Amino acid sequence: MKPLHIFLLIIAAIGIGSVISMYGSTTQYVSFQEAIEIQKDNPGKKVHIFCKLDKAKPIEYDPQSNAEKLVFYAVDSLEMERKVVFNGTMPPQFKQIEKLVLEGHMTSDSVFFAEKVLTKCPSKYEESPNAEHPANIPIK
Repeated sequence: MKPLHIFLLIIAAIGIGSVISMYGSTTQYVSFQEAIEIQKDNPGKKVHIFCKLDKAKPIEYDPQSNAEKLVFYAVDSLEMERKVVFNGTMPPQFKQIEKLVLEGHMTSDSVFFAEKVLTKCPSKYEESPNAEHPANIPIK
């Protein structure tokens, strides 16, 4: 074999190894039920869950006693509800949000332990009623 062929094989092997190692460290978007199944096979594996805050249930947060603990209930896209524990401060305007993306893992007692809570506030993305839409601006 020529040295060029050996070099190209080494580069290809490194590329394949990189792709395989990155795939193993990625997180998936799943439902709470899928997170429970993943926890059985691979405890502590991180997943993402797209869900909405259950406003009918209480939100437990006491900044005076423990500002780094937030407990709430969330409902996923399959309408499954789970308790969520987040060891961090409550995001701003948390009680008004509609949708969440939770990053974390399910515990053995089916409680979701969130490492990150990303909020999706619909009012932030709505157009103001006075804003002119580009399609309505006359071209001169």
